[in-house]
Formats: sequence, C-alpha cells, structure tokens
Amino acid sequence: MNISFHSPTAQLKQWLNRLVAVTLKEIFAIQVIAAVLVSVLLSDLAGFDYPGWAALSSYAVMNTSVKASTVRAFNRVTGTVLGGVLALLLSTYLIQDAAFLVLFCAIVGGVAVWRADVSRWSYSWVLGAVTSMMVMAEAQKNSEFRHLLRFTFNRIEEVVLGCAVCIAITVLFYPLNRRRQVATPQQNSHPEPPRRPLLPLQAGITLLLVTPILLVFQLTGFWQAMVSVLAVFILPASTQPVQQQVSQRMQQRLYGCMAATLLSLILLPVMHHYPPVYIATLVAGLWLGCHLQQGKPSISYFGRQFTVAWIIVYIQESLWLTEPIQAVMRSVSILIAIIIIGMVMAVFRALKLSV
Repeated sequence: MNISFHSPTAQLKQWLNRLVAVTLKEIFAIQVIAAVLVSVLLSDLAGFDYPGWAALSSYAVMNTSVKASTVRAFNRVTGTVLGGVLALLLSTYLIQDAAFLVLFCAIVGGVAVWRADVSRWSYSWVLGAVTSMMVMAEAQKNSEFRHLLRFTFNRIEEVVLGCAVCIAITVLFYPLNRRRQVATPQQNSHPEPPRRPLLPLQAGITLLLVTPILLVFQLTGFWQAMVSVLAVFILPASTQPVQQQVSQRMQQRLYGCMAATLLSLILLPVMHHYPPVYIATLVAGLWLGCHLQQGKPSISYFGRQFTVAWIIVYIQESLWLTEPIQAVMRSVSILIAIIIIGMVMAVFRALKLSV
C-alpha cells in the first residue's frame, strides 16, 4: 500500500506559487491601491491641502513598467509646472474679465489637443493645459497673486508627491512585474494615427461653450469638466474612424463617472465618516476599477474612468469627511461637458465636416 504525502516544504512552495499567480494577475490593481493610499497618507502627514491631486497623479502615471511610469511622471510634472507658470504670468491680464478666461481656456485646450496629436510630449501638453485652466479658474474666486502662487505651488507639490510614490511602488514591484511580462509578452506595435485637424477646433469650441456655464453656476468640478473635454478629444492611435472613437470615449467616460458616483451615493450614508469603512470602500472601488481597466478592450476605458471618478469622490480636501454634494457637483460638471461635446459633434456632422 502506497501512501503519498506532501512535505511541509513542498506544501509551502505550492502555497507560495499560488500566491504569486494571484498576485501576478492582480498586480496592477495592487500597485494602484498601494500608491493611492501611500500618496494620500503622505499628503495628509505633510499638511498638503489637496490629497486628491496626489492620489490622481499616482494612479494616472501608474504602469507595470518602471520606464513607462517614469516617463509619464516626468511628463506630468513638466506639464504641471509649465502650465502653472503660464497661468501666473497671464493672471494679471486675465482675471479682470471672465470673457478673457473663456477665450483662454478655448485656445489653450485647442492647442493642447493639436500638440497631443503630433508631439511625443503629448501628456505634458495635456497637464499644462489642465493646470493653467485650474489656476485661472481659481483666480475668479481669489485674484490675489500670493494666493494664486500658493495654489499653483500646492498643485505642483501634490503632483510631484503622487508621481514619486508611483515610481517607488513600481520599483518595489519590479520583480513581480518582470515575471508577469515574461509570462505574458506584450505587443509593442501600434498603428500611426492619421492627422486629425478638426479635433483641436472641436475641442476649442466645446471649451468656449462649457467654460461660461461652469463660471456662472460656480460648479465645484470646473477642472474635471476641462479634463473631460481634453480626454475625449485626445485620441490614441487606432484604425477606428475618429467619430466612432470620440463617441465611444464620450459614452465610457460618462458611464464610468456616473457608475462611480451613483455607487458612492449609496455607500456614503453608511460610512458615517468612520476611517476603517472609508478605507475598505476606497480600496474595493479601486480594485474594481483596475480590474475592469485590465479586462476586455471594450470596457477598459470605462474602468479607467470609473477609477478616476472613485478617487475624485472619496479623496476630497478633508479625509474621512467625504461629502456627497461634492461628488454630485463634480459629476454634474462632467455631464455638462459630455453633453456639450455631443452637441458640437452633432453640428459638425450636420455640416458634413469629417475629421
């Protein structure tokens, strides 16, 4: 009679292999969760004012490749610094009249979409445009230069913190990322995007219409609406028709943001500002968003937008004090941007102007 048994060493090795297999499958989500939590913790310990910016930065530049994360982080920091400096230099001339701010946002947004389509520094152009518009929007509330300087510096330090944490986490997970890349090799070939000259014009017109609405109603999510416009019109390389790409990104950004907001509104009342429940809910939402992002290509962008919205909702200026009204107002800003984009695209189609 043969009796088979596993030695404790073999059982431990088998258990470790299973753990590594699960970790490899969810490594991106684990990195994002770690980077977001560490960014928020360090931002809070340092006494920074906008921990959500650090959290968004750590997520936005996250990649399982150290090189890719570093390059993206460099672009994000560079664009943020240059955009903030540009806004400060022009603030004296633009804060006197809201009409100039509207024109400024339209021009900067249009230029960012144009350069993002042809430049290898596309991410820097995007962050430069977003930061400059954020500073100019803040100037409508408080035009004192010292306040704007501090606001801009706060923006830069939060972005630098989030990017630094992201790179550190990516380096820490390098052995597992390396093993995953060997197990599932990536294809690096991407089609070259065609020139899309009407996209900058469409983005500029959209911002020309969106900005006055946000200013009149003083919506909290001003910058999120600006980001929505740029995110929809800055397209990756693809063989799909441009109109189809824009429509898909509009829908997935809208659905992702709305799903995160509606789910958070259900969960927020039961949190009672209790930190353990807050952290558990934040982590669960981050994992779900990253899982969707790493899934089928048809829902990948939806998952990314869900994650972005989840961070915006749960990481506000005061930790543990997530206010539902803030989530609603930011979602309304995004909704307004998507509606205006749809109207602009419809007019272009009616005029038979193809991109």
